[in-house]
Amino acid sequence: MEDIKNLVIKVKYPSSENKSAKKVDYLQKTTEWNIKRLVVAFAVITLLIGLVLFFIMKPSSQELDAKPSVAATEIIKIEAKDPSLVKSNFKNTITRALLSLNIKNNEPVTELNLPLVLPANKTVPVYYFVEVADMKDRIIFHEWWLGNKLINRKKITISNNDKWRTVSHQLVAFAAKNNWTVKVVDENGHLIIEKRFDIIEQQ
Repeated sequence: MEDIKNLVIKVKYPSSENKSAKKVDYLQKTTEWNIKRLVVAFAVITLLIGLVLFFIMKPSSQELDAKPSVAATEIIKIEAKDPSLVKSNFKNTITRALLSLNIKNNEPVTELNLPLVLPANKTVPVYYFVEVADMKDRIIFHEWWLGNKLINRKKITISNNDKWRTVSHQLVAFAAKNNWTVKVVDENGHLIIEKRFDIIEQQ
């Protein structure tokens, strides 16, 4: 009987260092791939949401047609605050308009001589008398401006078509700025009439 030789089979197991290196490498690749996929997915979702919002919030043709009238209204409101207002077509309804230092029985006693001369430490009321006609149910405002600053505003509602007398007043004094303007504007802010006056110091 032939001698049976012992067979030796050697199995080479990977070392623990190689295993851990491969495992770490695999984890890193997997993590990098997942981050890239997440970023791409987020970008796609953001784009889709943006498109949906764009179509939802896109103004219709009716809204676009309505926008010019809204803009025109806003421009009128801005102009109403501007001292250099465009005069309206109501000037022919003003029958009298004058400044006075005294009003008696709803009538001015005398018209103010301009410029107004005042001592440096004296304050006086100046009255603006305006008589209007054919303006029933209209609203007008008396506005007192010092330079470009609105100081006082009085609302007046006109009840009938007869001649309607309106009066407003403002305390004034000599100061560094004395370029006063008193205006009558309509309910839309359009200028109807205005009066300007200056104050000079009495010597």
